[in-house]
Amino acid sequence: MNSLLDKIKEYINDVAYNVKNAFSLKNSLDKIIESEYKKAFESLHKYVIIEYIESNYKINYIKPKLEILEDEPSINGAYLQFVNEIIISKKSIERKIDSQFLNMSYNSIFLYPLYINERNIRKAITESFIRSVMFHEIWHSIDFSILHKLVKDSTIKDIDYFTISKNLELRASAFQVVIYYLVNGLHKDEKGYIASYANIPTCRNYIEEINELQNDEDKNKYVPYDLGFCYGNIIVAKYGPSLKENIYKIIDDIIHLDKERAIDVIKYYGDNPDKLLHD
Repeated sequence: MNSLLDKIKEYINDVAYNVKNAFSLKNSLDKIIESEYKKAFESLHKYVIIEYIESNYKINYIKPKLEILEDEPSINGAYLQFVNEIIISKKSIERKIDSQFLNMSYNSIFLYPLYINERNIRKAITESFIRSVMFHEIWHSIDFSILHKLVKDSTIKDIDYFTISKNLELRASAFQVVIYYLVNGLHKDEKGYIASYANIPTCRNYIEEINELQNDEDKNKYVPYDLGFCYGNIIVAKYGPSLKENIYKIIDDIIHLDKERAIDVIKYYGDNPDKLLHD
């Protein structure tokens, strides 16, 4: 029996090695990152999201530059407010995609749907992952534009400076999920947005453990991200095919989002998932 298992493991390792080499993206990763950066802003302009925020919250948004790092394994991406740059790490992306491709999993408690290009599955996963990271970092650039505005005018739209500054990752993660579904058209088809429903029981269970997680130094830093992912899934499940028609209402909601409200909403719909179809 052990001999058979060893042979199966050896076979899988051989296949994994050959697949990784057959679909190597190292030579094209720069182009994919640059393309996703361009497409992300094109999509936000297509849905007039940046223009809406500029007009409604009277901010002066300056598009951040893109910098691609060759060797920074500790992050996928980041927004640097003082130089207004989005940085993306090739080393981290390569490592992440290797894991994604071989396991077909996002190594997360959440399900993420994506459209697959059968000719190059690895490229499809890479583009999808980078696109998601890009939206997260773009929201950070939006949040900091709002924070800069609040320094001069603390009364805009009843937004509190400290509410934003304490909930940066929560808000960026919620936006990341919502815009990922919208831009990819996953909200139009039940096969696409059904994943958001599937995530809700997981999110409700996660809320039950949140106090314990917040007391764990190793896990505490992930809590705002996961809360944001959960909240974003609630939004997608709630609006489904009407996500596009309600996007400005959703943007306003995320701009005013804080941790306490996120937890309350996740609990409410986690306990009453049928309400998502009627609220």
